[in-house]
Amino acid sequence: MKMKLQKGVRLIELLPEQDKMKFFCAKVNGKIKELNFAPDNDMEADVNFLALNDSDATRIYNTSLRYLISMAVKLINPKLDCRIFYNVSRSFFVRVINNKDNKTDVKMVKKIEAKMKELVAMNLPFERIKIPKEEAMKIYRENNYADKIRVLKYRSESFVHLYKTVIDGKAYYDYLYGHLVPSTGYLDKFVLRYYAPGFVCQGPRAEFKGSIPEFYDEIKFANALQSTSHWAENNKLDTVVHINQFIKNYGQMALINLCEARINNMLSDLGKAITESEYAYRLICVAGPSSSGKTSFANRLMFELMSRNKRPIRISLDNFYIPKGVLPEGTDIESIEALDVDYFNDCMTKLIAGESVALPIYDFKSGMRTFSKPISLEDNEPIIIEGIHALNDKMTKSIPDYQKYKIYIAPQPQVNIDNHTPISMTDMRLLRRIARDARTRGSDASDTIAMWPNVRAGEFKYIYPTQENADFVFDSFLPYELCALRNIVIPQLENIKPDADEYITATRLKTMVKYFLPIGTADIPCNSLIREFVGGSSFKDAR
Repeated sequence: MKMKLQKGVRLIELLPEQDKMKFFCAKVNGKIKELNFAPDNDMEADVNFLALNDSDATRIYNTSLRYLISMAVKLINPKLDCRIFYNVSRSFFVRVINNKDNKTDVKMVKKIEAKMKELVAMNLPFERIKIPKEEAMKIYRENNYADKIRVLKYRSESFVHLYKTVIDGKAYYDYLYGHLVPSTGYLDKFVLRYYAPGFVCQGPRAEFKGSIPEFYDEIKFANALQSTSHWAENNKLDTVVHINQFIKNYGQMALINLCEARINNMLSDLGKAITESEYAYRLICVAGPSSSGKTSFANRLMFELMSRNKRPIRISLDNFYIPKGVLPEGTDIESIEALDVDYFNDCMTKLIAGESVALPIYDFKSGMRTFSKPISLEDNEPIIIEGIHALNDKMTKSIPDYQKYKIYIAPQPQVNIDNHTPISMTDMRLLRRIARDARTRGSDASDTIAMWPNVRAGEFKYIYPTQENADFVFDSFLPYELCALRNIVIPQLENIKPDADEYITATRLKTMVKYFLPIGTADIPCNSLIREFVGGSSFKDAR
């Protein structure tokens, strides 16, 4: 709605008293603003106040929740700190550090929860301040925030934004690279759950209309995250500072080689699991969200299996779309109903039985099928299928379970800017997508960002519900890729104008990558998963 904003008058003051706790931020002329925002001049603007059914509002809420957790830990014991990661079931995992063995017991979790609720009841305001970088360094030293001090060395600006909260006359400072709600009183919706060796915290989600979803302990996904986290910590590649230091100490080639060696080892483990099983797997199903590297991974897996005396073929589920004119009008193109499931099962059953089959090739421009030359398979020739519905049992309903091996692939970065600010898995994929779309489709970053919510909606609907069906969760993240993507995506993000709807996301993504030292792509192996996004892949269909 059109509103007249007055100089120095905060947005929250424009709301009726009964509505002040119902909204968590506002969109002013298309840009997200905190409720404490006050314009420098009188102005007329389009103002929309956002509740927790909006993703920008829930992002601000959950950023504020991380601030609240960190403050509670520090108030319980000033010597303690916490490390926060994104985790399973749309939660984040918190590990208390600087205590004995860096472990957290149930008693500690209850104490943190009680302190958080106490702070919420006090309704303490969050004050955003802008100070010289040297002053921020002094504050960080006084609070034993060595991790934040190290990050500031890579900040080019001479100033720093911090948030300040005064408790019993003493100020608590922190910054989490995002906006906050006006005060602690807004943060009464959270669930803490002991989750050794720390705890998980859940906050409201926009896709659940501002409520907190039920917690699902996704064991396979959690184990993969833990494995990734341990590897990153053991190799000191778990923060932007550690990654930058590795490059300075050993060079970019050493970093690339180390990360690629991990991918090779995971592929070897996967190949061994498939070929040395008591079951004769005939269908290897690969699925994952957008920009996970599925295409390059399927090619790498094919050669891994070939090295173990298998002769797999690759089939994309995209070739089994129902032809134009046959597909019922109004069908969601991302849904399994858009695929010819019965025809697919008939083809797979015949191939596994040794029969000759002419496979379809779907033309997306015409919406019609052509067909390959008939093929047949030997007993040692498994079929690798790749697509968003590959782990959906409906897709492979005619194939016995013992003949199927299911793989879920996604980048799972366990990398932090600092202890309180983890790198978002979703934003990581969006950066990949921006780089790839510009190269292969001529799309600018604003186009990719604009369509991303629809991509995400499809993932929540069709991919995430099947991820626990997987036999193996493959982490496609390479810690050097943020350095490689940095100089590719930043110029594109900087082209997005401040008045564009995509500017908010672009700013967040720039903040995420700008602290990483840039590296060139020349030394990246041509079969690397990241080549699918930066170009130069040896796999012709990696796009």
